[in-house]
Formats: sequence, C-alpha cells, structure tokens
Amino acid sequence: MRKELPFWAKALYNMDEVIHVTYENTSPIGIFDSGVGGISVLGRAKLALPHEDFIYYADTAHFPYGDNDPAVIRGEVMRAAETMVEQGAKALVIACNTATSIAIQDLRARFSLPILGMEPALKPAVERCHDKRIAVIATSLTLREKKFRDLFARCRERGDIVNLPAPGLADLVERGHYNDAMGEKFLADLFRGLGHVDGIVLGCTHYLFLLPLIHKDYPGVEIIDGGEGTVRHLIRTLTELHLENHEGEGQIQVLSTAPEIFLPKFQTYLDDITSIIQRYL
Repeated sequence: MRKELPFWAKALYNMDEVIHVTYENTSPIGIFDSGVGGISVLGRAKLALPHEDFIYYADTAHFPYGDNDPAVIRGEVMRAAETMVEQGAKALVIACNTATSIAIQDLRARFSLPILGMEPALKPAVERCHDKRIAVIATSLTLREKKFRDLFARCRERGDIVNLPAPGLADLVERGHYNDAMGEKFLADLFRGLGHVDGIVLGCTHYLFLLPLIHKDYPGVEIIDGGEGTVRHLIRTLTELHLENHEGEGQIQVLSTAPEIFLPKFQTYLDDITSIIQRYL
C-alpha cells in the first residue's frame, strides 16, 4: 500500500495526474542519487554507453537519505525526477537503494518513461555463492524497508546471509574518506567479528568507492554490486525501445540541490570510480 505524501508534497505533485513524456534516442539519461554514490552507476553507464548524454542529479541538500524521513525522501525524489524530465530525459535511473525502496512505485505512476531502480544485489549473490556465507552491507533504512525484507525472505534459504547495517559509511564516502586511514578503520570496525565470507553485497551505491579497502580486508572475495545489473537493465531497456544513441561523444550535465558543495568534487569522484571499475571489475 502506498504511503501518504506530506501535504507540501501533495501540493507539488498531483499523484492522480500522469505526466506523458516526449523523448527521442538523442535525449539524455537521468541518473539520481542523494549524493556522490550514484556516480558509481554513472561511471559504469558511461563506460558501457559512451555515446549517451547524461543528467546527473545529486540531492546533496538532503543527504544522507538513510537517516531521513521516508515522506521527505519521497517528495524530494519526485521533485528531482520532474526536474530531469523537464530537461528532456528519455529514461531515469534511481541510483539509490533507499530512494528506490521508498519512491519507485510513485515515480512509475507519475511519469510515462522508463524508470529503473536499484536494490541490494542479493539474488545474484546467492546465485554466485550458492549455499555459502554472504554479507550484505547497507544503510539501516534499506535493511528495514519491506522491499529488502521481502527479498531477504526469498533468498535466505539459499545461503548463510548476514546483514551488516553501516550507519555513517555513506557519509564517510561523501566526505572523501574512501581510500584513507579513516575509511580503513571504519571498515575494520564494521567487519570485526564477521569472520569468513564468500561474498559481499554492496547495498548502497556509495560503497563501490570503498572497493580497494574492502579487498584489503577480504582479498579475493566475490563483490556483488547492484550497479552492474542496473546498467545491464538500462542497456536492455534502451535497446528494446530503440532509444540507443550511437553518435556523439556523450556529455554530462550535473545538477545538485547544493551545487556549491557538490559541483567542485564531482569530476574527482567520477575519475576515481572509473579507475576503480576498470581495475577491479
């Protein structure tokens, strides 16, 4: 059952009214996250779809979503989607597990264009590590959401699954501590007592930035990142709808609710995640 939007969000978005969107194959792809985490999905998408234009929207003013009120998150995600649609997006990728859990149904009811979400990649994890031990790192809110609990219930008999809530980890990445002593200590504390695992599911798009440090703690472990499946789904969707762009260099338009914070660091994060993807994945 869909939760009620707060009164201020209802005033902005009449949920009974569907917005019919016009787009073409040269239109951009919108990618949304509460901060830098979705850049990990953007990095994958840019490598796989070099001719596509992208809009990256970071709701930095309301980061972190994992600690925020679901009604507020729903309203801000709707606002971001409307902005990207106004900018001509032909598809939207909600590159945030928390935002997907809370708002994806409302988004699909509201906008008549392809909208892709994310969830912790637990299903592919149990397929790759069948009957083995798997750790799921995610925000507390993601682990509490019904969408994840339903997924966990479907997969729990196929492996020994350990949920690791990681409050503060996305914020650490947002502040740039994803390959330094502070990040290393945080992960050491998080993994303390975990013991052997065969696979680690990264249940937040921010966490892919920590891959080099995770490999130090668990060299050779299977890393399962939801961004991989999301980008494959995006490619398949564009192909089926004949919306691929096969020409041009591909540009990125960057939007943020706190541009003075986000814009100066965007390119550094994109360069870093591109290097991580090319080296480790």
